[in-house]
Amino acid sequence: MLKICRLEESVLLHMRNSRLYRRELSAKSGNVKDSVTGRYSWQRPCGQHTDISIYNHSMGGKVPLVLSNPQMVTWYTCGPTVYDSTHLGHASTYVKVDIIQRILRDYFKYNLVTAMNITDVDDKIIKRSRESGRNWEEMTRNFDSEFVRDMQLLNVKPPNLRAHVSANIPAIQRFIEQLLSDDKAYVTEDKSVYFDVSACENYGKLQKISTDEPKEQPKHKRNAADFALWKAKKAADEPSWQSSWGGDGRPGWHIECSAIAGMFFGNKLDFHAGGLDLRFPHHENEEAQCCAHYKTKQWVNYWLHTGQLFVSGEQQKMSKSLGNTISLSEFLKHYTADEFRMACLLSNYRNPMQYSDQMMQTARQTLRKFINFNADLNAYMQFQKPLKYLDEGALEAQLKHMVTEFDNSLRDDFDTARAVSVLIDQMSSISRCINDQQADAEQQPAHCLNLLLAVGNFVTASMHNLGIKHLGTADAQKEAQATTALNGVDLDVLVADILQIRGKLREEAVKGGVKNLELLRMCDQLRNILVRHGIEVRDHKQGSSWVYGDKSKSISHSG
Repeated sequence: MLKICRLEESVLLHMRNSRLYRRELSAKSGNVKDSVTGRYSWQRPCGQHTDISIYNHSMGGKVPLVLSNPQMVTWYTCGPTVYDSTHLGHASTYVKVDIIQRILRDYFKYNLVTAMNITDVDDKIIKRSRESGRNWEEMTRNFDSEFVRDMQLLNVKPPNLRAHVSANIPAIQRFIEQLLSDDKAYVTEDKSVYFDVSACENYGKLQKISTDEPKEQPKHKRNAADFALWKAKKAADEPSWQSSWGGDGRPGWHIECSAIAGMFFGNKLDFHAGGLDLRFPHHENEEAQCCAHYKTKQWVNYWLHTGQLFVSGEQQKMSKSLGNTISLSEFLKHYTADEFRMACLLSNYRNPMQYSDQMMQTARQTLRKFINFNADLNAYMQFQKPLKYLDEGALEAQLKHMVTEFDNSLRDDFDTARAVSVLIDQMSSISRCINDQQADAEQQPAHCLNLLLAVGNFVTASMHNLGIKHLGTADAQKEAQATTALNGVDLDVLVADILQIRGKLREEAVKGGVKNLELLRMCDQLRNILVRHGIEVRDHKQGSSWVYGDKSKSISHSG
């Protein structure tokens, strides 16, 4: 309890000292009010304190995560508009969201219920359908299936609930009808429907905006900031549905997410995620119409906005409209899904990513540190490296420090970059111990093997919880066997047999204290052949081990 109170004190202190916002805190309700605009920006939920802090854009700082029902934590993510293939900018958003969901679900053990919409009715879809001459339904189905496959390739877990806009038009219409009934929306002459921003008490809570009307007010809108809930049909080839207010039409962009999320989760939502570019107008408008519909001051408790992906040297985000995209299929020819995920981990979810080969090489090298640590530890545990005397007390302290600091990092706004750094520091220290020290014949070294295994287990489990698949785990080993076996050939057994023969050649080459250079050259040739096929061989005093190279699956073995 003391720790939670101190966390809240630090949050309140930041709020009082903020240069960007002047807030007034109601001690009873936890409502945060802007003293300039008079609008409520954020309400601290009632429920269980988690000792986790999350960045809040409206507050300009971190706020405590409080869960109203820890046994069921709700999460909605804005899904794709399926009019084209997935590019790396899309991928960065969904991988970052997946990382945070895994932290909450797999590390902190919260029962996370997730949902996503699929936008298959939209202006961009209509335009692409016309340009390509393809039926809009057939086109969106194909791109949706492609998106699902791409997420599988990136090891992004699918949502528990998934809804297409075109299949939920009645729910969207009922949402609009309620807003019309409450005088929060109005019908125009062409039978379009607009949300009345002037009827929303706290419009502009996510991003400071001006709702002042321009001199020339659009004829069909009451206020310049009003946005479309329903768009009247304008052309024969547009997808459309009949409505109770008259005329055919289709939903606006913002109402789709609000109605679908509300259908799943009702009048309160713990988390809502999407790219930073969606903060306004999409998320602002979602929040406004849901607060109006459910008659509440706060619909979403925690908005999570991911930083955008930029091509290095460019000032604009990666997007189809700008023509600066890199397709996921092209990217995966050069780098792995684990390497891209590591790049996301190193950037943290809120930070923009400057995509470049240098960024990906850094991610690759970081991932190799984990792979190499697992390979070294595996070889040490199988007595292929000489056992060393290790300080048991120091190892216990290191393990405790690693576990504590890793946990603190993730509780601090999901700081994955710091969490990865904590693991690397401890791995480097232990690797130096088992690789650099000389064996001491007078000491009994094996009593520390349990602590080394504990470190290895924690590192592997931590990376698995962040979504990294291939670090030498048994599951990855089985997958590699399934994907690399040809005509019944077991790759593990084949490489083990080759290394066994190579080991005998090495023994023969140094027998009697005289080196046989020809045999040693043959050993080198065998090593080089394996390297060309993506197998990296490591020689130890009592044998050899191997791992997949950078361009293949990253799994450690021994033989």
